[in-house]
Amino acid sequence: MQASTPQTLSWLLLLLVVAAGCDKNATEPDPPRPPPATMDAAITAVIPLSQMVLGANVVHDKVDADFLRVDFRSVDGTDSGNSPWEEPDSGSILLLGLLPNKSYQLWLESERGTRTAIGAPVNFSTAPLPADLAEVDLQFDGTPTEGYSLANIKSSAGHGYAVIFDSRGALRWYRDFGEQDIFGARQQTNGNFTVFAGSSNGYTPSEGAFVEVTPAGDSVRSITALGSTYTDPHELVTSFDRHNQRVADYLFGYDIGTVGFATHDLDGAETVALHQVLRIDAAGVVDTLIDAHHWSLSDAIEPPELPDLDHPNSIDFDLDGGVIVSYRSLSAVVKIDPETRAVVWQLGGVKNQFRFVNDPLGGFDGQHTVRVLPDGHFLIFDNGWTHTPQMSRAVEYALDTKAMTATMVWQYRANPPIFNDYTGSVERLVNGNTVVGFTREGTFDEVQPDGKRISRGVLSVKPKTAAMPYRVLRIRSLYDFIPP
Repeated sequence: MQASTPQTLSWLLLLLVVAAGCDKNATEPDPPRPPPATMDAAITAVIPLSQMVLGANVVHDKVDADFLRVDFRSVDGTDSGNSPWEEPDSGSILLLGLLPNKSYQLWLESERGTRTAIGAPVNFSTAPLPADLAEVDLQFDGTPTEGYSLANIKSSAGHGYAVIFDSRGALRWYRDFGEQDIFGARQQTNGNFTVFAGSSNGYTPSEGAFVEVTPAGDSVRSITALGSTYTDPHELVTSFDRHNQRVADYLFGYDIGTVGFATHDLDGAETVALHQVLRIDAAGVVDTLIDAHHWSLSDAIEPPELPDLDHPNSIDFDLDGGVIVSYRSLSAVVKIDPETRAVVWQLGGVKNQFRFVNDPLGGFDGQHTVRVLPDGHFLIFDNGWTHTPQMSRAVEYALDTKAMTATMVWQYRANPPIFNDYTGSVERLVNGNTVVGFTREGTFDEVQPDGKRISRGVLSVKPKTAAMPYRVLRIRSLYDFIPP
């Protein structure tokens, strides 16, 4: 048989291609994607944020990519970073976390499949901070876990600010609420920030409301204790469904009432704050979980130093959905069944139902920031009013609700000891470390599980003047909520 020539093979291949084209069942190959050059996106404008100088909206032209982000680098080479990846549909990208009064280069980075492309850089400069905010300073002794520290402060000019610093002590985000007090700053699980703005301190006839702002600093809504005379500033927790839609707000409301103090050798009666624990759904329907009249003067450890019978200060959720409420003036933590509104148990206080085990101090007193950990343990900032000597600490208990015991499994005391009479915070990080806020001194420590302190932050509003935030909380992202 004669060998095929190159020309013969070429004709055979052509016939096969034609035959395949005539086969209606043959699968058409996907058209080739455009080359990576079409993924290049140009920045068309950089618009400074209206609420702060540490960010911008980066506007870009249409780009054929799966994901897009903004990269930045300061001209002097001291700062760099990027925004999170996002789909490019909106035509602009929010950029946060820049430093003040600094020149940057910004560029777009696009991604499609395994391909990436880099756009041309543009120049952008941030403005200086407001003069009073420029005085605010955070100094770290030691090296904290990577992330950010969120707090509320009142500047030397009387402005209330929510501020966020990075792990090196550089200010990366802020929101100015003007000449008013703010309280209770936290990042909610939808990524927005909530802050109480107003003159109420939880026990005076004063107005105020929680304000929810986006990461860009824009106000979204105002939240008040519907059905109560006043809104308490200590806590707001918003629950969301799996689609990130708001389900309910949990917060405290209060009225001003009269309680007799005759049993405590005080004359007549005193006017005090009486609180409600509220759950308000997205439609505005109010569910009162505990009414003010649940408590009486006999529940207080001693006559209140504040004109406040119970003084609730934190809300969290047990693993089974029960609502956990801390009452400072009662030195008590209670669990509420949100369906029946019944008090399931009380830890601490006059009506304590638990026996404290392995706790050399015999329990907590005047506590703040009670948090439920993933293993069901309770982490508490114990202000320690009745400890001898007076001393504050973070303390962790394992609760056995059958044997009714509260076993201390961990504690941290500063060395030398610090007595933080009011406020204070404690937060367990995902790496097992704990952040303990002795906030009356503007001080917060990060501690390893073995009790070793790895860093101490000191926050001041001007030289030699400590900031006194309500809490200092660690967050992982300026853009979205990530468990710290």
